[in-house]
Amino acid sequence: MRPASLRVALVQQDTVWQDPAANLARARGFVAEAARSGARVAVFPELFTLGFTMAPEPFAESIPGPTTEAVAALSREFGLYLVASAVEAHAPHPRNAAFVTAPGGSLLAAYRKIHPFSYGEEHQHYSGGSDGPVFEIDGVPCGLQICYDLRFPEPFRALAAKGAEVVFIPANWPVRRIAAWSTLLAARAIENQMAVCGANRVGRDGAGLDYPGASALHDAFGEVVAKGDAAEGLVVGDLDLSALRAWRERFPVLKDRRPEVYRRLVE
Repeated sequence: MRPASLRVALVQQDTVWQDPAANLARARGFVAEAARSGARVAVFPELFTLGFTMAPEPFAESIPGPTTEAVAALSREFGLYLVASAVEAHAPHPRNAAFVTAPGGSLLAAYRKIHPFSYGEEHQHYSGGSDGPVFEIDGVPCGLQICYDLRFPEPFRALAAKGAEVVFIPANWPVRRIAAWSTLLAARAIENQMAVCGANRVGRDGAGLDYPGASALHDAFGEVVAKGDAAEGLVVGDLDLSALRAWRERFPVLKDRRPEVYRRLVE
């Protein structure tokens, strides 16, 4: 039987620029705190061991690899599901990848950012992905997206069509566009009748960009379950999955979709 609720901890980390060892050492404290809060899953920001670097090649690794193994060790130690990310080795450019480790230490899922952020020249340094896995956390169907992916509704709709009830979004979303972050988190939740969990970093990165946190959990109605400020720490909330499922059953929006018409509209 799927659980009626899921407690999620979003990690608002002030990332040490391009210093994997320092960030992994700090991660243990956040995971320990998440475990004490009773969370079942903790979500780190995008590229939490590095920051949103445009020099990824020296940090590229395989998945599974050193970062997934370090995070898996924390999952085993504290008995939590963890959502984290790494630079994945790939040609012609590395990929910005998120992954999930299970309490037993296994690698549960991996996702490669579909939409490199061309406005910030990410597309010149990272190759885009093409996958969209749905995986289970204690029987709850879940999906992943990364930061700029939030601006594109299509992958979220695809995840919803495959049954995902919760989507986790690690991000490095800067302060000057934070209104869009909050609005789009709510919009993706409303239009897909899913819970959306966005974990954003805080502090200033090595490129001089400021990050305001504002990590948030939104329920299937788009309402804020929990939201952070600009302080480093955890944002913890309980997702009511029974209400989500009841809402989908009572108001089955996805059944009214007409994909055959949409295809013609773009031809």
